[in-house]
Amino acid sequence: MVEKKALVLKIYVYVVFLIGLSIFLYILISYKNISLLGVVLFGMLIFIADNLSAPLPKTGSVSVNFGISLASLILFGPSTAIIVTFISIFNIREIIKRIPYYRHIFNAGQYLISMGIASLVFELMYNREVSNFFNPVNLSYILAAAYIFFFLNTILTAGAISISEGIGLANVWIFNFAWLIPFQLFLAAMAIAISFLYRLYGPFTLLFTSLPLIIAQYTYLLRVKERRALLNSIMQIVKIVEAKDPYTAGHSVRVAEYSEKIARELKLNEYDIELLINLANLHDLGKIQIDLSILNKPGKFNQEDWEEVKKHPVVGYDIVKEITFLKSEAKSILYHHERIDGSGYPYGVKGEEIPLFAKILAVADSYDAMTTSRPYRNARSNSEAIIELKNNSGTQFDINVAGAMIEILKREMAKS
Repeated sequence: MVEKKALVLKIYVYVVFLIGLSIFLYILISYKNISLLGVVLFGMLIFIADNLSAPLPKTGSVSVNFGISLASLILFGPSTAIIVTFISIFNIREIIKRIPYYRHIFNAGQYLISMGIASLVFELMYNREVSNFFNPVNLSYILAAAYIFFFLNTILTAGAISISEGIGLANVWIFNFAWLIPFQLFLAAMAIAISFLYRLYGPFTLLFTSLPLIIAQYTYLLRVKERRALLNSIMQIVKIVEAKDPYTAGHSVRVAEYSEKIARELKLNEYDIELLINLANLHDLGKIQIDLSILNKPGKFNQEDWEEVKKHPVVGYDIVKEITFLKSEAKSILYHHERIDGSGYPYGVKGEEIPLFAKILAVADSYDAMTTSRPYRNARSNSEAIIELKNNSGTQFDINVAGAMIEILKREMAKS
């Protein structure tokens, strides 16, 4: 199955590249009026912009480079624009990181297809004889070109992710790219402004139009890096917490994996799945305040021990709710030991009072606890875990969430 997926992805990459290369050559042959000055100036700008692009959640990146390409199309035509777009493919960061060659050729192909088709459609419609730069009809063609590029570019990229990760195309596109629809309108406006000022006052206006936007993009890149650094730092704390208890080493990572599987079985969108994975990795963060002697106790906990352990969801919640991009669902950590019948802790909430993410964490957490050996009992098999999940559905676990986990386990057992 994995080999078949890899073969399909490889074929997809090469087809995209060959189509992109064909369109590139067709434009160069058909439109010979290449502006050397345009290639140099806009090529330099797009090179800088692409090398300072910010990564998207799954793959790919977001930058202002299309606004630069579109401006070159408006000013100089398809041939100059396609060369400028081709320059954006040379990303130094990716070369230094030794990104696989097929990623480079796919990027080249999908950029050339997207910009090439957008350029051809634009050139057929756009009236360069109109003296009024802000002619409404011409402006509508600029907007059309912007969204032709956007949809081709994002659908082709989503296709590659869908094949490689086995996720539905629509789900991938909505998670990674739907939020960028308004941003494309901004890029079109940016291209119009750059083109207008360039025609009116000359090339030096690029300093006042493009560079501030590239700086703003770089600031966003720093924010993305800061977010990742914060999560990495917290994950190090989680590892320290788990190191206190050798029997739960790797527990949070496994819970995150099971939570993702359940979320996909329930057909949650990719944005929610990404959020859930981060919460699952941090769900036991509150155990940092539990005394080591309790965590490493060889027997079962007494009442006093349990009272101490029951505090960890509240402590974890108090930490995670301060993380900006996780606070909207931080209560999932607070409630991940609550039960459907209200017999859980820390507050004894029940049924629909418990968030969906908390219900998923509860099942994933319990399944990992069942299938991990402890000093006082051996790990249960998947068959035994299925029985436990069935017996406790509707009381401890949400019926739909437990049912999703049971289906996953049955499929995995059938494969083995």
